Parts: sequence; structure tokens; C-alpha cells
Amino acid sequence: MTKWIPIEERLPDFDEDGVSNYVLVSFANATMVDIGRCERDEDGGATFYPGDDYESYKSYKLIVNAWMPLPEPYKGD
Repeated sequence: MTKWIPIEERLPDFDEDGVSNYVLVSFANATMVDIGRCERDEDGGATFYPGDDYESYKSYKLIVNAWMPLPEPYKGD
């Protein structure tokens, strides 16, 4: 079973361009969850973005507090 990973504990793995795979994100100030990605900042930090959006969650006043990998897509029989 996959569990939430607090961002203080660790961030998603990044590819060579500094971008993570899509992950499920949780928010400190909202009850919904969303699918987003994380990008490494030039200063060594990281920022979460919704889907393919160029505006960060922070710009929408959403505070990401945890993430988890997405489940495998359904493949059927």
C-alpha cells in the first residue's frame, strides 16, 4: 500500500532536467488532492505544479504538504 510522503521527509525523484514524474499531491489548506509534478529550482529548492500548468500551486494559494506516486494505469484483461 502506498502512503503519503511528507515533503519535509523527501521529494519525488527528478529526471536529468530536474522534473519529477506526475504524483498525487495533498494540501495543508484544502481537502482535495490533485495530480501534479515537482520541478527543482535553480537555488536547489523545489516547486510543485498542477499537471502541465506553468503556474505553481503556490500561485493558487495552495500549500503542498505531502505526495505519493500514482498507481499503475488500468490495463484490463
